Amino acid sequence: METFAFALSVTGPIFLTLIIGYWLARVGLLREAFVDDASRLVFMITLPVLLFTKIFTAEAELGQELPLLAAGLLGTVVTIPLAWLAAQPLARGDRSAFIQGAFRGNLGIIGLAWAANAYGSSGLAQAALLMAVVTILYNLAAVTLFAVYSQEVRFSWGKLAKDIAQNPLIIGIVLALLCREIDLQLPAIVLQTGDYLASITLPLALLCIGASLDFSLLRRSSLAAFSAVGFKLLLVPAILLAFGWAFRLQAQAMGVLLLLASAPSATVSFIMARAMGGNSRLAANIVALSTLLSIITASLGLALLGVFY
Repeated sequence: METFAFALSVTGPIFLTLIIGYWLARVGLLREAFVDDASRLVFMITLPVLLFTKIFTAEAELGQELPLLAAGLLGTVVTIPLAWLAAQPLARGDRSAFIQGAFRGNLGIIGLAWAANAYGSSGLAQAALLMAVVTILYNLAAVTLFAVYSQEVRFSWGKLAKDIAQNPLIIGIVLALLCREIDLQLPAIVLQTGDYLASITLPLALLCIGASLDFSLLRRSSLAAFSAVGFKLLLVPAILLAFGWAFRLQAQAMGVLLLLASAPSATVSFIMARAMGGNSRLAANIVALSTLLSIITASLGLALLGVFY
């Protein structure tokens, strides 16, 4: 019972914050223009600052996290082709939405928030490093999906490299690692300012995600949507945990791996499906449904991990 209470204390506040954001949007206190501007602020400024400060001030060294990074990378490499295979019985227009929703998780906000709630700054630093590695792989997979399914747009590998190099989140992580490597000493006033900016990141981002959700779509959820959500919330965590067990990760690293693997489908999957000329309504259904159900699967998974690992 204690382990489940702990698990619920990790996922519950995040879910309630999403619901508050959803309610504020419904009553008109969070307007679309504000949500757009706030989301851009989080992505461009406050989230990179959060990642930089947590990694820069973390006690653990990068070399100590290599088993965690390897487990996350290899597990994701396995899940992507499995998602592609699972999508083959669907109509061609539905496949891109299914694949994106099935493997691509909301690591940058919900995954990080869960890790921070569960394990504090050390867990957040581990999650940030894992997110950087997996995000690069997500982008590689996205380019492949564009090449296969896009009806209008084609992306090149050169554009992919440019996008990765210009990604503010990856820039923040790489800068933090470089500053640690050269043993840079930042003034306390700079770190304190960074903490101020970082402290608004997760609450603001969660409110924006909640404001963007449309749970009315759940009434039109199809078998394809439920299948993609089952893949994302059940199969993906199982595969990544299997790799974590094979690498003999410590309990906290396994918990971080589980929480990031259990994150609901990323909202960008809706954008990608629409850009590829796919079924954007299916993609939106997957995002809403996985967000609603992830609190149950992540809580149960974290509780079971505490009992058996």
